[in-house]
Amino acid sequence: MVGAPDQRDVFGVLRALFDITPDAMLAVDEDGRIALANAQAEQLFGYAPGALHRQPLDALLPLPLRYMHAAHFREYLRRPRVRRMGINYELQGVRANGEKFAVDVGLSPVATEHGPLAIAAIRDISTTQRGQQSARGSRLDNFVVQIGRLLLESPDHWEAIARIPEQVMAALSIDAVAILATDWHDKLLRVRADAGIPAEAVVRLAPILSTAGCMHHFFVDRDLPAMTMDALARAEFAQLQAELAQMGFGDCAIVPLFGLYEPSGLLLALAHAPRRFDHGAVSFLQSVANLVASAVQRRRAEVQLAHAQRLDAIGQLTGGIAHDFNNLLTVISGNLQLLEMESENSDSAATSIASARHAVERGADLTRKLLAFARRQSLRPTAVAVRPMLDTLGNLLTRTLGETIELKITCVDALPDVQADPTELETALINLALNARDAMPRGGRLALVAEPCTIPVAGPEDIPPGCYVTFTVTDTGTGMPAEILSRVLEPFVTTKESGKGSGLGLPMVYGFVEQSGGRMTIDSRLGYGTSVRLYLPVATNPAIAAGARPDTRDAERHATVLVVEDDPEVLNIAIAFVRSLGHRVLVARDAGQALDMLAEEAQVDLLFTDVVLGIGMDGIALAHAARLARPGLAVLLTSGYPRGETGGVEDASEFDLLRKPYRREDLAAALTRALGD
Repeated sequence: MVGAPDQRDVFGVLRALFDITPDAMLAVDEDGRIALANAQAEQLFGYAPGALHRQPLDALLPLPLRYMHAAHFREYLRRPRVRRMGINYELQGVRANGEKFAVDVGLSPVATEHGPLAIAAIRDISTTQRGQQSARGSRLDNFVVQIGRLLLESPDHWEAIARIPEQVMAALSIDAVAILATDWHDKLLRVRADAGIPAEAVVRLAPILSTAGCMHHFFVDRDLPAMTMDALARAEFAQLQAELAQMGFGDCAIVPLFGLYEPSGLLLALAHAPRRFDHGAVSFLQSVANLVASAVQRRRAEVQLAHAQRLDAIGQLTGGIAHDFNNLLTVISGNLQLLEMESENSDSAATSIASARHAVERGADLTRKLLAFARRQSLRPTAVAVRPMLDTLGNLLTRTLGETIELKITCVDALPDVQADPTELETALINLALNARDAMPRGGRLALVAEPCTIPVAGPEDIPPGCYVTFTVTDTGTGMPAEILSRVLEPFVTTKESGKGSGLGLPMVYGFVEQSGGRMTIDSRLGYGTSVRLYLPVATNPAIAAGARPDTRDAERHATVLVVEDDPEVLNIAIAFVRSLGHRVLVARDAGQALDMLAEEAQVDLLFTDVVLGIGMDGIALAHAARLARPGLAVLLTSGYPRGETGGVEDASEFDLLRKPYRREDLAAALTRALGD
């Protein structure tokens, strides 16, 4: 029987064992230097015989692992034991030529008279690992395909997203996953799906992630694939790192969900064990994040498209109805005015006529709002100096809103002029302010901010590239629930009590902004208030001071007026009004008759035509043709539907336009202007 070797013979025994083992073997002293290395170790790391003796063990490790290894080695010497390294993370060695390769390492302590030694048995597992990585990659690819199919085939994308965390956990064998996305109204992260995380922990994590700067970090560096626990060592992420440690997580991977323009959320993967997220895991998480972000973006685009199509359909229907309704109001209003002019009415009759005319005016205002929503109102855009307009508006709003509303108007310096109809712009801002006031019955704060904005590429909310001035009206009122917010731009949808709102305020503002070449966005959350932002294009020419208003008194001159109208009842009113103003009247029912009369009649001073003339040439085309036949001919257009059915207002910018229903005095002023031109 062979006795135990003497302690002095330990090195000899180790050398003999090292020579016969097929693995690379190293004996490392407590200073971290190699005391003994066999030939297999020298060959594995690419060193000449004897070259490893007294070399620091760190020379065989890649730079990123050296600092961590020093701490682990000190801990191992303090509690020496037989163990296998790299259970929870990948170990690598580095050859003399700098080549890195995957290794498997087993440790065993040995005590000698010169101090403790750590015996390391090392195997090159790079070939085996490549096979494992290939198999793992195929497995993860299958999970990506499954998740993609789930998102594509599910009718409810949020329901599909709710099932993804468990699939990611299964794919990576990790402990928890959460998907967070921003809300459009306040850009705060909210958990949309999670698994493996206690409910109270989820409530704590979301606001920390929102304020920790993770989203901004990804926005600044779009090439950053993910943030792991090592990246959270920075001071700005101290609270997040502490929270994760308190929850028992040793590693994490935070991957951005990118929308078209900026991060719109985060995919958070968590593991109790340290260093679980290698390059393959992060790549897999990126693929999942891209699929989720695409699904969310696609769903948002579908909702926006459906909403736009619905609004467009409502707008077309509304415009047509308003046009016909204005013709009816013209007949009613005209006959009421003729009754006033032609008969001696009693006091009671005069009161009834006045009441009926007031109702007509209310109907006309209603159709004006409908046309504004339908983007078919008559606008006179010009360059508007924003600061003077807001100064005037501020004085008006201060008196109108009342003492319980704290109004703050902010206008940045050197703000460019905006291209818009000044009257309609003021009306839109007043409308928004009054809506805000009504949403704050107990008082609150109302902010109106005007500032420049440049959209370099097509932005969110389908905002075209260009230079804009934005007007943002924000209140601290009641806000709107999601079901109302999704339909708030449709006519007659209101949050006010029955009888206290027409439901046309916001649609009218929306129509004005769209018709002016701008965009409108609304952010609202029930209980937190509402913010409406108008994007209006910057004017290409500077604003000029307003001149004197034209004289609108009845013309002294008696002219020959060619009236063209296809509606017999409206035609009768027009004839009666024009004649009552002392003018001679010629009548045509369509554009063809009108052109024939222009060719036959020696004297025609003014063409007064409806824009919509049924089949054939419309009023705008007729006006252009008449001007060709008779250069300098005065032209006055009228319509309840200014765009017409075959021509646009942009084609009629050189002609005056009288909106239906019109009063006799409105017609008198319009004729004076046209004949004066």
